[in-house]
Amino acid sequence: MSAALDVRARWRTAATALAGTALLAFGLAELYIPLAGYVEGEGPDLAALPEGWLAVLTVLLVGYGLAVAGCTSYPRAAAVLAGACFTAQCFTPVLPEWPVVPLLALLAATFGCVAVGDRAAPAIAALSYFVPLGIENAVAGDSDWVFILFVGLAVLGPGYAVRMRRAQAARLVALAAEREAAARSDERLRVARELHDIVSHGVSVMVLQAGAAQAVLDSDAGQARASLDAVQDVGREVVTELRRLLLVLRGAEAAPEGLPSLRRIDPLTAGVRLAGGQVDVTVTGDLGTIPAAADVSGYRILQEALTNAARHAPGVAVRVAIEVAGDALRLHVVNDGTGSARRGAGTGHGLTGIRERVELFGGTVGAGPRRQGGFEVRVELPFDAAASAALAPAGGTG
Repeated sequence: MSAALDVRARWRTAATALAGTALLAFGLAELYIPLAGYVEGEGPDLAALPEGWLAVLTVLLVGYGLAVAGCTSYPRAAAVLAGACFTAQCFTPVLPEWPVVPLLALLAATFGCVAVGDRAAPAIAALSYFVPLGIENAVAGDSDWVFILFVGLAVLGPGYAVRMRRAQAARLVALAAEREAAARSDERLRVARELHDIVSHGVSVMVLQAGAAQAVLDSDAGQARASLDAVQDVGREVVTELRRLLLVLRGAEAAPEGLPSLRRIDPLTAGVRLAGGQVDVTVTGDLGTIPAAADVSGYRILQEALTNAARHAPGVAVRVAIEVAGDALRLHVVNDGTGSARRGAGTGHGLTGIRERVELFGGTVGAGPRRQGGFEVRVELPFDAAASAALAPAGGTG
């Protein structure tokens, strides 16, 4: 859009430059090739003017041409220049009421000043129009203010209308730019959340399993081998998830069966069990009725909650309740706090990511320690099919 505006601005500048050149050429023809009206006595005989006055009028013609040529690039200066030249010509033997160039230049410059100038431009344009014409009326002994006012309104009024349309167009362009920036920021947050969920969960489980393998490496080779196999499996899963995310970022849509889903949470619970903990999952309602966006977000929220439990309290017993009731998905993750707690090792980004996901759906989230010990996370995601479909990005990275 900005490129199109630049092209239009260049064409407008070229058009006004051409108009100024044409007006200057016509004025020189009026001055040096006397037209019939002057020769027949309706105006001063330009051929009889001293060369000094011809030079002055030529300079004024150049000023009129410059004013028209620059009325869009330098609107205030152009209006002032046209008004100054018009006023100066009032004190020459050739009043600006006779040649057509001075009035045309003044009208074009004031119109451009109102249409494309800044906040002070309309006042400058009005002064540049009415003051010179008032001086010209006084010098010529005329009092045709009705005609002056009519012409002024006929020029300044449309100029102001163009000004309002330009201002509205500028507001729309600014609004579109803000929306584009907001969309880019939202997309960056989506990608950041997805990367955090994928990498944080996978690496946490891999670190725990590697530690468990190291602890029993000398005493129980079979258990150590099982832990290392779990590290390998989790690593493959993380690589698969990262490849899927990369495809989404490149514009390819992931197949629905390849998206994370609450119907496939065994890899999440397995990580906690392999870390020595227990996971009890209770499902109420039909998980197949959850829209895709809410399903993916619910999976990621549950992933973060279980990752926190495995990271901060290995060996903990975790209870997971998934409920689909009416138009909402509810998740309740509780750990009893009996594991070897390592609270304080996290960055806090996990809970922030959970809150950001819930806010997209206008839901509620509660997370914190329990009085009887342990930690719990409660989430409610309201949804309907149409709204959730609008929230779901390509590939379900949201």
